[in-house]
Amino acid sequence: MYPGTDIIEIERVVLAFKRQPKLYERLFTTREQENLINKGIQSYAARFAGKEAVLKTLGTGLRGLSWHDIEILSDSSGEPKVYLSSRAMDLVLARGGSKVRVSLSHNRTQAMAFAILS
Repeated sequence: MYPGTDIIEIERVVLAFKRQPKLYERLFTTREQENLINKGIQSYAARFAGKEAVLKTLGTGLRGLSWHDIEILSDSSGEPKVYLSSRAMDLVLARGGSKVRVSLSHNRTQAMAFAILS
């Protein structure tokens, strides 16, 4: 079992998106972008923190992967589900796991995520 956690100041996300208007396309898959329509910047920040937390469970950081190799979508009840590319899933299997789960949270100023590989 490998945990990973991340926290980010929402203002940093706001500033990054202002500096690089297309950044959200680099960070989030088309399905994630659709899933985040009509959500506030806090949801984008929490999703980004989720991806960072997942990378920490994989033990690799972004080396050999892209942001699109990790997809976090909310199901109909709002629970975030992690979908991995075959490259990312190979890393999960190499660590003796079979899946990654994530919990996301935010307030007005910070977003955080906790991920666990099991």
